Amino acid sequence: MQQTLAQTTLQIVSTAEQRKLAIALLEQHNLPTSDIDDDKLLYLLMNGEDLIGTAGLEVFGNSALLRSVSVVKAQQGKGYGKLINNAIEQYAREIGIDCIYLLTTTAKDFFERQGYSVMDRNDVPEAVKQTAEFASLCPATAVVMKKSI
Repeated sequence: MQQTLAQTTLQIVSTAEQRKLAIALLEQHNLPTSDIDDDKLLYLLMNGEDLIGTAGLEVFGNSALLRSVSVVKAQQGKGYGKLINNAIEQYAREIGIDCIYLLTTTAKDFFERQGYSVMDRNDVPEAVKQTAEFASLCPATAVVMKKSI
């Protein structure tokens, strides 16, 4: 998937160098990276050669876990997070996803503005509960959110 957003491009990570860029940004934001492997879809939002942001998506049938939407600190507040989220949702719809889940400790307000709702951890599908992010990487105090797309 490649989608142009103004002068930026959201692309699936396809090289080891791109993966290193994404992981470095996630680590700068103290987001979990220990379980990121080739099975996780990672995305980079680029402006030419400059990294603007990242996102990840784990797919489970018709649902998905949105991971680590992050934007370089110098570019925050300019709408890039929303652009990333919208593009990921569009891609998810195209591949048959009808519901996206996420966990957050810091971005509840951002995701509420994007149409996500807080939900009870116990109501999350079992496949999502079994992910490393849900089971161990994010604290039990993380807010669980859901959006039907």
